[in-house]
Amino acid sequence: MRVIASDFLIDDYLLEVAEQIHNYDNSIDIYIHTSGGRKKVNGGIYGTQIIDTFDVGVADQYFFKSVFAKLDLQVDLNFSFVSNSQDADIAFYYDKEINLDDQQNILGVIIPIVVSNKYAYEVFLNIPRFKNDQDYLRYAFIHELGHAIGLEHPFNSSDGDVFEDETSFSESAYPEETVMAYREPLNGLWPQYFSENDINALQKSWGIETKYNLQEYVLNHKYKFDEIKDYQGFLHGSKTISSTNNYKYQGKSDLDLDGYEEFIFTNSNTFRWISIGVQKDFNNYGEGGNTRVIGIYSDPLVENGIIKKGSPYDSQSRFTNDLKIDNLIYRQSGDYDGDGFQEVYWKTSDGTAYLRALMHADGNIRYANYQNEDQMRDYLTTNGFSDSISDIS
Repeated sequence: MRVIASDFLIDDYLLEVAEQIHNYDNSIDIYIHTSGGRKKVNGGIYGTQIIDTFDVGVADQYFFKSVFAKLDLQVDLNFSFVSNSQDADIAFYYDKEINLDDQQNILGVIIPIVVSNKYAYEVFLNIPRFKNDQDYLRYAFIHELGHAIGLEHPFNSSDGDVFEDETSFSESAYPEETVMAYREPLNGLWPQYFSENDINALQKSWGIETKYNLQEYVLNHKYKFDEIKDYQGFLHGSKTISSTNNYKYQGKSDLDLDGYEEFIFTNSNTFRWISIGVQKDFNNYGEGGNTRVIGIYSDPLVENGIIKKGSPYDSQSRFTNDLKIDNLIYRQSGDYDGDGFQEVYWKTSDGTAYLRALMHADGNIRYANYQNEDQMRDYLTTNGFSDSISDIS
């Protein structure tokens, strides 16, 4: 792939507007219209109107959040999600139809608006035009986001520069070289994130992010975290243990589906597991926290009187014992049943079973259940995730 100098991808005017938006409250506030139906929008120069929208599914919601989270780790920009479009700096809509006087067959459009005397954007994606090509739709989302944070088309010459002196989009850069391109991808696959050229341009515009804990831990090595607390504020989730260097690194998982992966460790001394967020904030252990000792749950079958607490069939008791004997290996996580909550898969070291931990929205645990290999395979296959079986088994 060709290197594209950052100046060919930076639009000075768009960047200036984006800086005004960000500097207003040190954040770019994002609204995603998830519910579908009729919605009144500002419309900018096209005027206020009511549009018909599609739902934004859970998978796309998570994808969008992961894009912002990954970008936030690389570029010195802050993003926040808001629940009201009136509070948004960028509002995204899955539109059923886009009709503009001077343009036909539009895939998407970003419209500048003014809300409460400050700049903002509305982004409309013309869902029928993508013909169920989810990767193409997601590429378009990233493309329009690029405009909102200061990027231009590589073939745009209005600011006095253009990549390789080529002003025809069909002869300019490829999507693999920049998500601001209009051409078909070389390999037939639409990129699902900004290219290296794009990130370089954004880092030149905004700076490189330095606030996060990007330490790379070594798999299966043990670490010491003297400040880690559980939801109630107890060190190591215990009233008696004040220090331990026995936290074994298992890997990374986005436990709360906010787009940011947490580092996961298990401890055979405390019989617990912990998550460490990218900000490594050990005071962030309460509600909504991501750096804490994961909680203990009560097996629903015990609660309903079906099995006895502490018996071999009590999943919490078995989970605790497997942590005690260091018998769990983290494998993979995902929202396999599509309910909007993360599921974390573990495999026992002795290969006898798989543990499926179901998480709360804030990344703490709801409950877990054990599956044998046939049950694991059937569950993933039924939910359309047969490709994940090899990663988990």
